[in-house]
Amino acid sequence: MFDEFNREVFAGGQQIFQYGDIGDCAYLIEEGIVEIYVVEHGKERQIKLMGKGDLFGEVSLIDRQPRTANVRAIEKTVLVPIPQKLVDGLLEKSDPILRHLLMVILERFRDKQGGLSETPGSARLTLKQSIRRSADKGEATQKISLSHGMLRALSNDEFQLYYQPICALSDGRIVGFEALIRWHHPSEGVIQPKDFLWIAEQTGFIREIGLWTLERACRDWAALRKCTDHVMPFISVNLSAAQLSDEKLVDDVKTIITNHNIKPTELKLELTETAMVENPELALKIMNRLIVSGCSIALDDYGAGHSGLGHLQRYPIGTLKIDATFIQSIAKSVQSQEIVRSTIKLAHSLSMKVVSEGIENEDVRAKLLGMECDFGQGWLFGRSATLQEWLLRDAKA
Repeated sequence: MFDEFNREVFAGGQQIFQYGDIGDCAYLIEEGIVEIYVVEHGKERQIKLMGKGDLFGEVSLIDRQPRTANVRAIEKTVLVPIPQKLVDGLLEKSDPILRHLLMVILERFRDKQGGLSETPGSARLTLKQSIRRSADKGEATQKISLSHGMLRALSNDEFQLYYQPICALSDGRIVGFEALIRWHHPSEGVIQPKDFLWIAEQTGFIREIGLWTLERACRDWAALRKCTDHVMPFISVNLSAAQLSDEKLVDDVKTIITNHNIKPTELKLELTETAMVENPELALKIMNRLIVSGCSIALDDYGAGHSGLGHLQRYPIGTLKIDATFIQSIAKSVQSQEIVRSTIKLAHSLSMKVVSEGIENEDVRAKLLGMECDFGQGWLFGRSATLQEWLLRDAKA
């Protein structure tokens, strides 16, 4: 065990670290026993004995404060060091809320233990550490605030769906719509999905928001459907990785479809490659059940993620949506043109329809039409609008 680590060996009675030392390492005891003790009024007072499998020195390692106790080996002891660099890397990748909570807990622990009373805690932090702590606290506070706000938003109907048209490249007629969520925050105004959905993903609220979006889009479809005369119209709704990991999703979809009396074949569920990668076996199971229920699956933002060709072969995908980053560069980049051309050809060979995202001008549309792309989405065909706005446009048409 731990063969990949260097070990440190201490003889019985040897000091491992002392009160006030820099906390640049924690230790896991592989063999032996150590004594944790403090010196009070010139006398040693034992706090604890620790043995094989125990961890010590972790508090100073995490909060970068000096050691608050002494540690020495009672007998020959073999330790596996856990260096600062490793922990810093893990903390860097962790959620700021968890980092902030961890630091608060450690501060309270030190206060309870007495800490280093001659030097206040804030003075012991370097400028870089203080800035990072402030940033973590600010981001954590923001995330907590937004998380609470999302709960309120669901109750107070602050979320609203906007619908962006998906059009046939051949004649520009609307064939369907993609439902896009916006948050009408009471004090911050309209918040775009990129500014809050990532927090919803991390906190688990994405399930509730995703279910709300699906229900609202299906509710609106009966009216929105009148804005297209296509023979096979559809409404597209995005699913998150969390939803694709929940087997209740299929039953939820069936219930919503039944409640709003829409045809299952007119509901298209959009997934990103990342959503499928997180739990591939369960994702495949759920997607197959959704197909059996009559819905279809679209792979969104193709090319922006893992871009694994295996996904196209393995999963029951009916529509491929090419990411806007490729589409917007085909007017100037031969390489992008060939990537898009080959992607469309591959999708068609697998009996998939293709939607190109981010189409902003006629030149790009013409090039895609020449590549036999089926559908397009972007500002050229119309920006997203509310249901009421679409119905008003339709009435004036």
